[in-house]
Amino acid sequence: MSGAVRANTFATGRRSGVRPRHARDAVSVNRTTLVTQGFFAGLIGYATLAVLVSVSDAAPGRSPFHSAAVLGASLFYNTSDHSQMQVLPAYVLAYNGAHLLVFLLMGLIGSALAAVADRGRQLWFLALFFFFFVAFHAIGALQGVTMNVRNELSATVIWVAGVSAAVTMGAYLVWAHPRMRRPQRWDA
Repeated sequence: MSGAVRANTFATGRRSGVRPRHARDAVSVNRTTLVTQGFFAGLIGYATLAVLVSVSDAAPGRSPFHSAAVLGASLFYNTSDHSQMQVLPAYVLAYNGAHLLVFLLMGLIGSALAAVADRGRQLWFLALFFFFFVAFHAIGALQGVTMNVRNELSATVIWVAGVSAAVTMGAYLVWAHPRMRRPQRWDA
């Protein structure tokens, strides 16, 4: 290696194909931030949905865990008669565990889309489109899965809780990405 190349390598920290140490650290911090924001977005969405569904269950005098128990019994334990069903911890935990995992996955997807929207002007529109695309398909899939318990669960409650969860997750991600809150211009 010549003296000039060695001096340049020392000054910039770069050699062919090797990123400087601080660049590798920045990438790992971005991934860590992405996963952390996705985790919190998923938890916020899950909590929003759980609270709204629990309130809708408790309003007519049922257990706040009634819907989770009905869905857990139907999906994981293959029960068909829900008229005299008891709210058992196994039913509630089975459904809520799976539901939490789905929301964490949706939070990670939303976080990745927010990171894309943060990178460039007008990419927020693309990220928002895909976020709602994913959210509405997830809600639609839940509608399809709950066909056999339709008399126990209101479709309105499922849609209101699902859309509210998507909105709160999106609000958190916009809060976490200040550049997304800037006024958007369509002329450039």
